[in-house]
Amino acid sequence: MKNYTLIAALIVLMLAAACSNEPKPLETIVKGTITVSDSIDNSGDYSDIGITIVNRDSVNAPVDTLFHTVTDESGYFSGNVRFPVKNYYILVISRNNNDLANVRVILADNDTLTVNAELPDISENLTLDSREHEAMQTLSRVDRNFQRVSAFVRGGALPDSQIVDEVKKWTSLYWQVYEAHENTMASYIAAEKTAELLNSWDQEEMLNRIDAALPEDYMVAVALNLGKPYIAQSKGFEAASEYLDSLVQISNSESVREFVERDKIQMYFDSSRVREAKNLLDKYEQNYSEKPSSKKWARRIRYDLNYLAPGVTAPEFSFVTMEGDTINNQALKGSTYILEISPLANYEYQNDYDRTLIINEIYKNYGLKIFTIPLDQSEVTVNAFFDERRKAWSVAELGTFDVQQIIQKFNVVQVPTRLLIDKNGVLIRKYERNEFSDVIQGLNRAFREGNSPS
Repeated sequence: MKNYTLIAALIVLMLAAACSNEPKPLETIVKGTITVSDSIDNSGDYSDIGITIVNRDSVNAPVDTLFHTVTDESGYFSGNVRFPVKNYYILVISRNNNDLANVRVILADNDTLTVNAELPDISENLTLDSREHEAMQTLSRVDRNFQRVSAFVRGGALPDSQIVDEVKKWTSLYWQVYEAHENTMASYIAAEKTAELLNSWDQEEMLNRIDAALPEDYMVAVALNLGKPYIAQSKGFEAASEYLDSLVQISNSESVREFVERDKIQMYFDSSRVREAKNLLDKYEQNYSEKPSSKKWARRIRYDLNYLAPGVTAPEFSFVTMEGDTINNQALKGSTYILEISPLANYEYQNDYDRTLIINEIYKNYGLKIFTIPLDQSEVTVNAFFDERRKAWSVAELGTFDVQQIIQKFNVVQVPTRLLIDKNGVLIRKYERNEFSDVIQGLNRAFREGNSPS
């Protein structure tokens, strides 16, 4: 499964920067024809059908209307739309104050988007024509064929000796999409796919392809997601740090440079280089002192550096489990444990649960304990979660802990949040959301010093 977390975060940061700094907006033409089936309306008057394009930075953010117009009698409409960054936006088709369809459209600077549809069966006859959408259609065709071949490979229809050659072929096909549709969203997604495939068998070539597609903003996130880990593993921490510096130097976007600087601070933090991380954070705060979103991020990471860094004694906590046992720091001295903090209704937590079960089965032989503090508001939700799943470790009883205190002490900004704590009560590391895969590295570190299965 693709990991779009870094890329999504980068787009959000760019949108926030675009709104706060108010740079010159991008602009494109939107036009087309919306008609109505004769079976619904045979008047031939297709006027006053609304076309609206909106932007929403996040689920809880207010909706920003970028464009609105109505069709003339023939159903035709046209206008210019201004927007902050090249991205997907929502186009709403409405009539008589009723929203009839929401369509995801790509807006890119100096492009022309043509929208044609007939009511009421918009999903059946809608067409979107633009340079960006043409490129995305090409990518979709390649991707569908690749998925079909991948299914054959997973089913054992292809001999192992031919798999590498097959992967090589598809890296070339995806790269052809990148070259044929330069500077489109599809081209950079295709370049990312090329890099993902190469990552499995030729990482040096992967790095070459990433470098060839830089410094496009999207590819900086790909470089962080794929290039940086390879460099850190093959050439060491300092080389990875220098790689991040090079990304800052080549980027033409202030928001992207800020994003990379955040990643560098986090990398030093995760590697227990707390003093260096604090020094980098001091510089970051000086550079971005005028931006509210930057100050908010800096406050959050500084709290982690001061109170939740690797090597720091874990904050005090206490709760009673569903079995009636009182759990706190003192009771867990001598044990290595994972403290999970998340609503059980959270999709990512549910998606991780089977992997957590496997980790528990493996490492409980070394003495690992797991405790979950659910942030759900209802016992019904918690009980329903375990009606469908095996409860293999202790879970805190709702009402036996202060939710806000837990959130504040452990600086829970993203869920699931997990903390790995050693037998001396010292934090090995705090993990957030998709960092779950790194937990095993932390566990190996915790148990490698002479510990053996009990």
